[in-house]
Amino acid sequence: MEYDVYVAGSLRHSPKKWWKFYERIAETIENVGLKAYVPHVQTIERMNQSVETIHDPNVSMDIRADAYKKNIEMVESCRIIVAELTRLSVGTGVELGFALKMGKLIICLAKRGVDVTSMILGPAHMKMAKMIRYDTEEEALDGLKQALKEYLNS
Repeated sequence: MEYDVYVAGSLRHSPKKWWKFYERIAETIENVGLKAYVPHVQTIERMNQSVETIHDPNVSMDIRADAYKKNIEMVESCRIIVAELTRLSVGTGVELGFALKMGKLIICLAKRGVDVTSMILGPAHMKMAKMIRYDTEEEALDGLKQALKEYLNS
C-alpha cells in the first residue's frame, strides 16, 4: 500500500494518550484525500509486533533495527512529512533530517511556547519546512488542513 504522508512524533517520551493526537492528525490528512502512515499503528502491524514489545526498553536490537528500516523506508516513500514537535524526540529529529535532505515537503506542529530546535526553525525560516504553532489541538488540525489544501492546490 502506498502512503502520501508520514506522521512523525515522540512515542518513547510521550504517554500513550498523547498518541491519539497523532491519529487525529492522520484523520485530518485522510479527510483532505491523502493516505497517512502512522508508525505506532502501521509499523507495528508491518513488523507483526505489539506496541508493548516495540516500546520495551529491553527489546532486541534486531527488532529496533527492523523498526528503524521500516520507518526510514516510509519517510523515503512518502511525499509529505507531518511532524508534531511539542514533545522532544531524537527519532523524530532523525526522520526530519532525512526528509530535509531528500527535499520532502515538511509540515511541523508545535504548541506555542515550546522551544523548538534551530535545526527545525532554521529550515522553516528558509521555507524548507512549514511551522504551525497552536494553542489547541483543533487549531493545529485546522492549520494542518489548510497547509495540505494549499499544497494540493499548488
